[in-house]
Amino acid sequence: MIRFAITAWLLLAFAAGEAQASVSKKVWACAASGDNVEDLFLVEWGKRSYVKLYEARIWGQYSVDNEEKRWDFGQGPRGVAAFSAVLKASGELDYYDFREASPGQAIEPSYFYNCRLAQG
Repeated sequence: MIRFAITAWLLLAFAAGEAQASVSKKVWACAASGDNVEDLFLVEWGKRSYVKLYEARIWGQYSVDNEEKRWDFGQGPRGVAAFSAVLKASGELDYYDFREASPGQAIEPSYFYNCRLAQG
């Protein structure tokens, strides 16, 4: 019985990995407005989407709302994301830092970036 359960689990894990492998990977390279250095990278890759800032890879939650793509990442003080990166269809990115915000407080973007599709 245990051997059957392990075999079934392995088959399900393999199938899930195959499904993830079929998700195309897109990478957005971003530079701060007025700068030419691309130091922020946003990776669309299904459930494995992440943000890469300099050399740090930060896992987060990726979502799409109409024509905007959003990455929420980092652990904030109240168990919510500390940062959000919102990519508009124009390639402009608004970067939000929620670490000092009060619950429910509307804030303006902390930084602005220009992004281009680098892969995908």
